[in-house]
Amino acid sequence: MPTALVIGAGWAGLSCAVELAEKGFKVTLLEQSGRLGGRASSFSEAKTGHIVDNGQHLFMGCYDHTFQFLRKIGSFQRLKFQENLSVSFVNREGQNFDLKCSSWPSPLHLLSGLIRLKSLSLKERIALFKVYRALKNGQNPDLKKQTVEQWLTQLGQSERSRKYFWDLITIATLNEQPSIAEADSLAVVLKEAFFSSKERSRIAVSTVGLSDLCGDPAENYLKAKDGQIERNKLVTKILSVGDRVRGVILRDGSTKTADVYVSALPFFVLKNVLDPAQMKTPFFYRMKNLQSSPIFSVSLWLDRPITDKEFVGLLDTETQWLFNKGCIFSESSGGHIALVISGAHKFLSKTNDEILKMCLEELHLCFPESRSAQLQHWLIQREKNATLSPRVGFSENRLPQKTPLKNLFLCGDWTETPFPATIESAVWSATQAANHIQ
Repeated sequence: MPTALVIGAGWAGLSCAVELAEKGFKVTLLEQSGRLGGRASSFSEAKTGHIVDNGQHLFMGCYDHTFQFLRKIGSFQRLKFQENLSVSFVNREGQNFDLKCSSWPSPLHLLSGLIRLKSLSLKERIALFKVYRALKNGQNPDLKKQTVEQWLTQLGQSERSRKYFWDLITIATLNEQPSIAEADSLAVVLKEAFFSSKERSRIAVSTVGLSDLCGDPAENYLKAKDGQIERNKLVTKILSVGDRVRGVILRDGSTKTADVYVSALPFFVLKNVLDPAQMKTPFFYRMKNLQSSPIFSVSLWLDRPITDKEFVGLLDTETQWLFNKGCIFSESSGGHIALVISGAHKFLSKTNDEILKMCLEELHLCFPESRSAQLQHWLIQREKNATLSPRVGFSENRLPQKTPLKNLFLCGDWTETPFPATIESAVWSATQAANHIQ
């Protein structure tokens, strides 16, 4: 059997390893940590014993490659899908607003939901359709040269409309502020998901931790194909001679070799393990222009549930989303929630106590009933390099899966894909990388 060495057991590495095993390669997957899933993984929290995701993720119905991967490893049934697209919002006064789409054919399903969204005026709701028409008619060909904020302003979207609707979608899907994010990335999300068919626009949540969704099932699949995953194996250098990789060096000084190599490492890690001479080549040098965007995930354990919604968008707050983990995971206590701060650049210097105080204040405003609930435990996770920042011009520096090194291939949400940095982007890139390998 030809051998393949995959570096990094995030969603890209796991799905690429599965693809290569299916093609007849004997695969070894190296992971520096003890858990699988990378920046979309989970673990058992020490004090509560509850499963905690290191980042909160929703799955859109348009995630074709992700769903194919999950079906292949036998965990697709662990996703719970909405019947129709539905998103709840709540503001600082505790007022609730719902985007509830009908079961009508596309695009009527979405238009029916937007026209009834009471957080915006009727004039603002009607103006939302300008964005739909612009995308449908192929207007604004230079979206890669504009920010989301500039594009939406040109399309007549009011400040309130952007703040109460578009900004939440932008930050949730791109993990970047609308004043920074490239407009084309949002356009891709809108066309692929929200402005697509009603089946592709609905949302799914994982009813298990992310590592249980992708990690263990993928490992079992690989074992059945004579492959393996080696945990706690940190790759410190990728050795190359001429136009080929000759092996990788691990932290303990040992070397591993294979016929082909796939890096599923984030760009900010890959540039530190490649041969310095390779980083000076025009192909790899572009990585130096890529930047990351942070996400904070604030897990709170209350003594009672404060909402029956699985997830809620928050308006006029620094925290953008609430995930009701007690409900999603069917936990008996039901008071486990996670608050999300995406594009959290300005909070990197804040202490955990400051972040907690802010989150509790906003939680009490949006959910007044939470004031009488007792906080039993909390945990703040800071992912400084959570995703690739989709800044204007970033796409020019995303690398393709095929490299000048004949037996080295790349995959990951940051590589050149049709999508912004999402789980779907990661899995798509893995499929593409595997297709290049003979």
